[in-house]
Amino acid sequence: MDKENLIEKFINHVSIEKNLSPNTVDAYRNDILKFKNFLENKNISLNKLGSEDITSFIIFLKKKNYSSTSIVRILSGVRNFYKFLIARGYIKNKEIYIETPKVEKKLPEVLSKEEVQKILSVDKISRKHIRNLAILELFYSSGLRVSELCNLKIEDINFDEGFIKIKGKGGRERISLLNKETVELLKKYLNERKPSVNGYLFLNNQGKKISRQSIWKIVKKYAKYAGIEKNVKPHTLRHTFATHLLSEGLDLRVVQELLGHKSIATTEIYTHLDRKKIKELYKKFHPRA
Repeated sequence: MDKENLIEKFINHVSIEKNLSPNTVDAYRNDILKFKNFLENKNISLNKLGSEDITSFIIFLKKKNYSSTSIVRILSGVRNFYKFLIARGYIKNKEIYIETPKVEKKLPEVLSKEEVQKILSVDKISRKHIRNLAILELFYSSGLRVSELCNLKIEDINFDEGFIKIKGKGGRERISLLNKETVELLKKYLNERKPSVNGYLFLNNQGKKISRQSIWKIVKKYAKYAGIEKNVKPHTLRHTFATHLLSEGLDLRVVQELLGHKSIATTEIYTHLDRKKIKELYKKFHPRA
């Protein structure tokens, strides 16, 4: 069986059996195609693949100026692809060592409370202002991912109790809370917009589900109008949501649950963002500080 067919079988596996998100599946496909093209250019078959070939692939990626983070992601896909081929009997079981480059953990950029307020206080700049403001409020109050916000439906919102049901990565469901201001803004938006025939909460000008690209543009535009010089992206508001909750003393595991992180190790990066608060508490409570 040729590499193209094997890749498609693996993609079907992660898409259907593993139920991974479309974005994750696309990332797997793109990364494994890079590996396939490399093997074909070097005339290397999957059955004869060795550790030295993986090393050559890493060197190739570095010469192409891929970052350590990208290389780690690509190798993770290659590793899972190789395990799949062995498990299904497409290739012989052969031990291969895949050395993963070390990646420096970059702390995500976050906004101060004052910067968030500036963005949420931008004067009306379009006829879609109420929708855009609802999107920004929801990002900051609930810590949603972009894809989660795009796929949010009206039926997922409990206006009386103030929470939303979210289907996150890997099909995992969770509950995220809404403050009163966000609830009122969402109600105002729903009263002003045209009825939805597909059930999605946020719509574009054609009445269809809003796209990721549109949301990126909205966030960028409002940050610019607010005079924020930081590189503000939708995920910046998610990072800010988590950081502000932790700075106010919310338990790390509760934040993990609200963000939908499978591992608490992913959430722990936010604990490094509040060193100033830790120093203040240390000085306040330590007898010899």
